[in-house]
Amino acid sequence: MNEEIIRITRALNHPIRIQILYYLNDHQESSVNNLVDQFDVSQPAISRHLHILEEARLVKSRRVKQARYYYLFDNHIIKILDVLREHAKGEF
Repeated sequence: MNEEIIRITRALNHPIRIQILYYLNDHQESSVNNLVDQFDVSQPAISRHLHILEEARLVKSRRVKQARYYYLFDNHIIKILDVLREHAKGEF
């Protein structure tokens, strides 16, 4: 099986990571601290989730001084998530 598909599906296997992807889609980019505040999750946990998303090439980051800002690398993932959401609701 394609390793890229496996990496992406593993990255999607946590509700916080899915929420982060939707948040980045809605807000274009976000700092780690902002995501910590948004999801009420510890900074190490958010960083771990972002690392997994970055390894799956779903998000990228850029550095501004001391802060790192994350953004969606591929907007197709939102379309995929939307289809999964519709399927889960039985709207197919």
